[in-house]
Amino acid sequence: MLLEFGLEPKVVGADWRQCKYLLEKFGFDRGRLIAAFPKQWQRAVHEAAADLSDMDRKRVETLLARAKSALVRSGRNYDPELEWFANAVAQQAVSPFHAIIADQNSDGRDDVLVAADVDEEVPLFQSSHGWQVQRTGAALAEAMGPLLSYSREIWFVDPFFSVLELPYVETLRTCLAAVAASGNVGAKLQIHYRENDRRPPTDELERRIPRSLAGVIPAGMSISLHAWAERDAGEDMHARYLLTDRGGLSVEAGFSAVGPHQNVDLHLLTPQVCEAKRRAFADGAAYKQEGPVLIIGSDCQVTRR
Repeated sequence: MLLEFGLEPKVVGADWRQCKYLLEKFGFDRGRLIAAFPKQWQRAVHEAAADLSDMDRKRVETLLARAKSALVRSGRNYDPELEWFANAVAQQAVSPFHAIIADQNSDGRDDVLVAADVDEEVPLFQSSHGWQVQRTGAALAEAMGPLLSYSREIWFVDPFFSVLELPYVETLRTCLAAVAASGNVGAKLQIHYRENDRRPPTDELERRIPRSLAGVIPAGMSISLHAWAERDAGEDMHARYLLTDRGGLSVEAGFSAVGPHQNVDLHLLTPQVCEAKRRAFADGAAYKQEGPVLIIGSDCQVTRR
């Protein structure tokens, strides 16, 4: 699972070498995320770096810019009258972090890591780059939750995805509900699938969508359907992915929610692989677009592009 950590600003800003060591361990591809806690977490890091030399302060700024993609909104309450550590500990009883990384752990808490002792072999800091979940819409949506919540672009890539088939609709329903619940209603949502002779023609698909997707797309949201065909001697469109601007996952068995009696393997993609997969669909370099793009609104009205 993707793990969210509370990272004390002063342990990042006070020493650029420690800043580099810590921030390199975070990212959607590393399985670890940094909570923006407080909301102006980056500003707090800059303030902690105020006493560094100009060169070291610039190093911290550069490292922060590189790690921005690992920073996610927290939504947790923060009392400016209290120290950061006290705020973080208070949140463990309300909306817990996977762990707190702080300058010290005088109380010997099990959910706190001292920054100087952080190592990828420490059990509380270990993260998996792959995991297995049940093939249900709820399990898939939960496992993909951070990517659904924090990404501006969300692409479901599955050659067999069908908005007319209940197992796929169930996954779509739960994933879109997760997007809406996180407040990420402005995300650009797309489904990319492979065209074949067994799929209904575009006119029939448009007629059937309102019934199939009734109540599935939350208010204020829309999703676009992109049909593709393989090029002669070109790439095979077989693998299934969740691709976003923040990172991606391979979804081995696809997005069909066939039931809890089966499992699906998920694996984090490196930024390079994720971006290469996105480019393959964004510019049609790897596949041929088949027919118009269909845009479906929350009222299930369909428009062509």
